[in-house]
Amino acid sequence: MTGRSVPASIDDPEDLGFSGLPLCREPWESFYILRRGILPCCHGNFAIAPITDWKKAWNSPALKEIRDHLVRGKFSPYCLFSLSCPLVQRHLRQKKEGKGDESVFPPPRSRFLRILNRLLFRIPGKIYRALQDRRMRRKYS
Repeated sequence: MTGRSVPASIDDPEDLGFSGLPLCREPWESFYILRRGILPCCHGNFAIAPITDWKKAWNSPALKEIRDHLVRGKFSPYCLFSLSCPLVQRHLRQKKEGKGDESVFPPPRSRFLRILNRLLFRIPGKIYRALQDRRMRRKYS
């Protein structure tokens, strides 16, 4: 026992870590070494380092950035692209209901762009997402 007091909200299932604890402990406890590279968690979308650099990956700038965001109670851009993560899904659900932290996501797109995207069979949105994904892969690789 470390003597550190545990916040009362830790038992709250709706708490996303804003009680002073990191949102997710996974980047501090382990990382996943797969054929496609090193992932900071099991829900990661893309590798932050090649498999041969597993020793350097633990303190890499990419993993430090992810940890820094999580300690501040926010999701990193890497986490936001990992849509299979249950914490991110819960946050997205709360944001949709108007309960989430608005500072985690960029400002919402205008109504005009949403309508235009729907009229064009959501192709502009898919292109935008692919470009963002490519940018994130370059940033963390």
